[in-house]
Amino acid sequence: MTSSISKNRCKLLVLDLDVNQISIEALRKYFTAYGPVEWIQLFPESTSAMIYFVSYQTVDNLITHRTCSIGQNLVRLRRFRLDQNNWHIDSHTLYIKFNSNHILTEECLHYCFRDYQCQITKIDMLYDNQALISFSNYDYVDQILLMPINTFQIDNTPLVFERMMEKIKKKSRWDQTSTPLASVPVLAVRDPLTHKLINHIEYLTKQLREQPSQTENKINRLEVEVFKLKNENAKLKSKQNVVSHHTIEQRLMTLEDISNRLINNQYHQKNRRERSYSKEKSSKRRRKYKINDD
Repeated sequence: MTSSISKNRCKLLVLDLDVNQISIEALRKYFTAYGPVEWIQLFPESTSAMIYFVSYQTVDNLITHRTCSIGQNLVRLRRFRLDQNNWHIDSHTLYIKFNSNHILTEECLHYCFRDYQCQITKIDMLYDNQALISFSNYDYVDQILLMPINTFQIDNTPLVFERMMEKIKKKSRWDQTSTPLASVPVLAVRDPLTHKLINHIEYLTKQLREQPSQTENKINRLEVEVFKLKNENAKLKSKQNVVSHHTIEQRLMTLEDISNRLINNQYHQKNRRERSYSKEKSSKRRRKYKINDD
């Protein structure tokens, strides 16, 4: 495991690469000036390349430049990332999972990442021993993910890391430059109803073109609120379980008390009936004896 991690530290990702104009030989010639290169692999489907250096220090040196120009192609330089589908995305946020019976706290995370205190901008504690740590630079996230698994531990339990993907605003058809609407609608002369419908569609299209940013902002706000509500709901469920357990115990005690009272009342009532019956029987005998004496 440690050997694979050290090998990954020697890998450099070259992103936004024009693979049709820049060959492996051109990459080798350019990057050999910074350090010995063992091998290079192109990824045309993701417009990127991976360069394996002899020393990880060469990668550390190149990462500080962030970008470089190879011919007329401006490329980005990044550390190796395991999730190939998201190579091109820079993430400032680290997702953390603590698989232990102990509770994960913000104080524990501050101590665990004490070497990165100046670079941490925010810590969000989630339910079920999860957290999000935001850094000032995406490269700190990439560095941490390439470190040995036992580097960050709490109570001898290693933390589980993952890059938190940040959403990319994708261009929709409404973001395209609007074309001027025709002054005379198509088929207007042929069918008045079609003319009316086309006018209505043009009106709705104009409204949609003017409101995409507002709608997107509302959606983002709603997603944040939903995320907060989920966390609050999880906390409330845990509290509710404790309260319901206490309430059930109280109800059981009350029912047991009522049951004991009913049993006592039945017992006393039975004794009273037996006494009254014995008294009544004795009084009848006395009367009978009196009549016989007479």
